[in-house]
Formats: sequence, structure tokens, C-alpha cells
Amino acid sequence: MELFDIAIRMEAEGAAFYRDLAKKASSEGFTNIFTMLAEDEDRHRATFEAMKANTSVPASTSDASVRASQIFKQFSKDDFLHEESQLALYEEALEIELKAIEFYSEQHEKVSDVKQKRALAKIIEEERRHYDLLDDIIVMVERPESWIEHAEFGVREDY
Repeated sequence: MELFDIAIRMEAEGAAFYRDLAKKASSEGFTNIFTMLAEDEDRHRATFEAMKANTSVPASTSDASVRASQIFKQFSKDDFLHEESQLALYEEALEIELKAIEFYSEQHEKVSDVKQKRALAKIIEEERRHYDLLDDIIVMVERPESWIEHAEFGVREDY
């Protein structure tokens, strides 16, 4: 199986995983965030399909991270507490993003076509933003109780 077939499969699986998370989310905010991530994975898949067909590569820019941070601002502590049951899934999603970053980074070194290199670099950058977003979600899901309970023991960063 060649690079593009693997990447297309990975992105399709990622989109399906995020859509499943969106269905399981307990708040509209989380549903929106995971839907945005699924849409990003769909765009990545379309990019790899174009690369495989050797046609023009569609633009793959996403503002999911910016929109997610706006959604986070509307959350209450309870939104994060209700998501605690999903924590293992979010950690799995984080691991998937890490594997994608590693795989695409390895492939970036092997690809010689300038357009494909550029497209891979953009996708790697977006996957890193997905990773950071998921990491933020995990921290926020893990921290609301302990952050409040132990605030008197030191200065805590805002989130």
C-alpha cells in the first residue's frame, strides 16, 4: 500500500472517529468541536486523493482551532465535568493525532514533489493544531475539580 492510500485511510478513519465523538458528546460545544475536526480530516483526505490522482491539490486551511477557542470561552465548569466519561476516547484521539504527525513527518522527508511537500507540511501543521486542541480538552476535562479545590496552594494558570 502506498503513502496516499495509507493517508486516505487514516484520514477517513479519523473523520469517522471524530464524528462518533461528536455523537457521544454531552454538550453542543463539544459536538461542534469534534464536527470541525472531522471536517478537517475530510479536507485532508481530499488533499491526499488529489495528490494520489496527481491533480491540483485543494487548499487545506482550517480555522478549527480559532473557532474551538471561541467555543471554550462559552463553556462552564459543568461542561467539562460531564465529559469525564469520554476522557479515554479523547486520549485515544490524541494518540491518533500524534501517530499521524509522525507518519506525515516521515513521508514529508521522502516526497520529492514540491507541491506535495507543501501540502504535507500544511497537513502536519493542522494535525499539530488538532493535537494541541485535544490536549487542551483533556487538561480541561481533568482539571476543573482539582483546579478549584487546590487553588489556594499556589498560582494556577487560567484556562
